[in-house]
Amino acid sequence: MRNKTIKWALLLLSILLFTLWGAACACDNSPVEETVCMVTEPLAVPTLSVDETCAAAAISGESIDSDSQALTLKNPTFQELKDFILKDPTSRNEFVLDQYECRHFAAEVNNNAEAAGLKCAFVLLCYERGQHAVIAFDTTDRGLVYIEPQSDAVIHPEVGGMYQEKEIKEILIAW
Repeated sequence: MRNKTIKWALLLLSILLFTLWGAACACDNSPVEETVCMVTEPLAVPTLSVDETCAAAAISGESIDSDSQALTLKNPTFQELKDFILKDPTSRNEFVLDQYECRHFAAEVNNNAEAAGLKCAFVLLCYERGQHAVIAFDTTDRGLVYIEPQSDAVIHPEVGGMYQEKEIKEILIAW
């Protein structure tokens, strides 16, 4: 139960940070174009203090036991990621301002991926004013792959690059 509580705490922390960093994200269900940008500075990945057992299991992809069940998550191959995304129905949901926005799409796909046994990250792309939620998978054959959960498109966000016509100032990744 403790590990499940830690997972929910991390998700709630992500949503809290999302809420505190500015206005609601301006996103819709229109197709997303891939953007390739030049990295001008290293990507800063925040570190969180988590129970060592939970952290070691999360890093290695091993089972995390709770009081009622064991959950085993693995990093997928790119093909496994593609197969999952094509089956996942989340991108067909309707965007509703202030009710079902980018963070809801990202959280739903994240939960569906984990239910399917795939390790998935909740990602915030932070702008000068506001932010946008997407997801990521650390694939075994292509490394970190970001997905726009509203359109299922592979995206390439980078600090200093542009996404949705806004400059990305920071990328926060919560596994």
